[in-house]
Amino acid sequence: MTDQHTEEKKAVPNDPETVEKELEEVGFIAPPDGGYGWAIVASSFLLNMIVDGVIFTVGKILQPAWVHGFNISEASAAMTMSILSGFYFFVGPFASALCNVFGCRQVALAGSIIAAVGFLLSIPAPNIYVLYLTFGLIAGAGFGMMYLPAIVIISQYFAKKRSLATGIAVCGSGIGTTVFAMLNDVVWDFVKKDWQQFLIYTSAVTISGFAAALLLRPLKASQSQIEKVAEIVENYEEHKVPESPTLSKHNTPFLSSLELHTAGKHTNGVHRNGSVKSIIDAVAKDVEELNRPLARMDIFYTGSTTNIAARSRTGTMNREEAAEHLKNLRDNLREDTPQQYLSKQELNIADNGTIKNVEEKSVMRDIGQALKNLLDRQLLGSPSFLLLALSGTLTLCCFYVPFIYLGNHLDKIEGLTVAEKSFTVSLIGVLNIVARIGCGYIADRPDVSALVVNNIALIMAGLATMTVPFYTAYWQFLVFCVPFSIGVACFAALRSVIVLELIGLEKMSNAFGILLTFMGVGAVIGSPMAAAMKDYTGNFDTSFYCMGALMAISGAMCIPLGTLRKWEMNRASKTDAKTEVELQKLTDAEKTDSSK
Repeated sequence: MTDQHTEEKKAVPNDPETVEKELEEVGFIAPPDGGYGWAIVASSFLLNMIVDGVIFTVGKILQPAWVHGFNISEASAAMTMSILSGFYFFVGPFASALCNVFGCRQVALAGSIIAAVGFLLSIPAPNIYVLYLTFGLIAGAGFGMMYLPAIVIISQYFAKKRSLATGIAVCGSGIGTTVFAMLNDVVWDFVKKDWQQFLIYTSAVTISGFAAALLLRPLKASQSQIEKVAEIVENYEEHKVPESPTLSKHNTPFLSSLELHTAGKHTNGVHRNGSVKSIIDAVAKDVEELNRPLARMDIFYTGSTTNIAARSRTGTMNREEAAEHLKNLRDNLREDTPQQYLSKQELNIADNGTIKNVEEKSVMRDIGQALKNLLDRQLLGSPSFLLLALSGTLTLCCFYVPFIYLGNHLDKIEGLTVAEKSFTVSLIGVLNIVARIGCGYIADRPDVSALVVNNIALIMAGLATMTVPFYTAYWQFLVFCVPFSIGVACFAALRSVIVLELIGLEKMSNAFGILLTFMGVGAVIGSPMAAAMKDYTGNFDTSFYCMGALMAISGAMCIPLGTLRKWEMNRASKTDAKTEVELQKLTDAEKTDSSK
């Protein structure tokens, strides 16, 4: 009789946690994995093409013009491009927060306008310091606001086919580098080497991203979805057992939020158990929040969601443990679904957990909360994560140097045309496309360690960069493009996969925001360091030696990451176990005292 009663209790549809799961299943907007999603991919492709195409190619034209035009050092001129690329990363967490509040399309549209205006404001700049603000900070922030939405929205439209969709979209980076490396030279000659007129062209290219951003249509819940959620809540409210108004915000956040808003309508004089239509507006807002970008823990993961469980924390396992992990998943026939990666949203309720005195939401509070969630201070106390972040800083120190300064070494070879010199950058773009497709294949193979592939690629790219000053023939420069392109592609494409392998999905969004900040630091200091070495030595040989060494070191220093992370997790487990034992002793002591 007791067992039967227990089974009946489990089957009750108004159990809060059961209702929570049902609400999430109904309210969650499943990625269509196709349809209009391919228009989203096309838009993301174009935005990547514009942003990376400009960042990777205009420096080699504009920096020499600024050196001669303002009569300044190479390092001072390089700072302009480095601020542009640095703020492209720095603004990432803020752009993510804006996407969470306003939507990807609005942020990308605003970004294209801001970047274009930044370039136009640079035209009358009287000195290089004004360019730091207009060309670097303003345009860089605009580019960051164009890039982030283009990546984030793909995760909303694709789950199983996400790796393919992301791979196609980021190929825009390689295409942009290839096209603009050749087109810029033609425009440069057309404007008679006038950098101010060239900026009009750059601004025109950038504002074309406005048209691409218009395609970033947000996914919307259907009216039937909203009505179904409202019906479930209405039914739950009618039949639940009267209890304390305290909200269960840890286990049932979506249900609690819906209760909060329907309770608010009740206090405003609307009968809570009335028509379903009376709570449609309140429910629609909560469904929208459930489907915000940062409500998904996998929003920054670029691989297929079907491999998340197989990838998660495999970087802390040895080969035998990883193989056993994959075997268990296959034996259990476990298939990941997008709903299981929903992040539990925070509710704006009073400290005592009641539905009274609820704080009204505001745009600034939402942005602040999103930024707070992205920049998790706990990760900054993790040695393994800090090592990964520092590695990213060192990689970005070298990242842009060959794009800007490779042409200076090509000047040693007599008889080369401008087109032949530009072809090396175009070739890097083409090879980058091929390498990114390969990275997409790796991302969908959990048995291949993304960390190992990344480390090898960065070490090879760094060593190749160090050999550039020794080249005496054109074909040697073309050969250099192969390892460097692979290193750049692996670093860019496998970053989220590596975070999943080492940190796990729960902290991925937090890790992404911090990693962008560290990479921004590398982007800002890298090119000026290389230019300063040229100013001091008279050539770029030392620059390529040092920057290449930094990239090789960035790969080598990540080799022990898996072992370090495993040690860190074991130490945390022992600490937790010790704390639990001590708490148990205190509890036992209190019981003993009370019995006396």
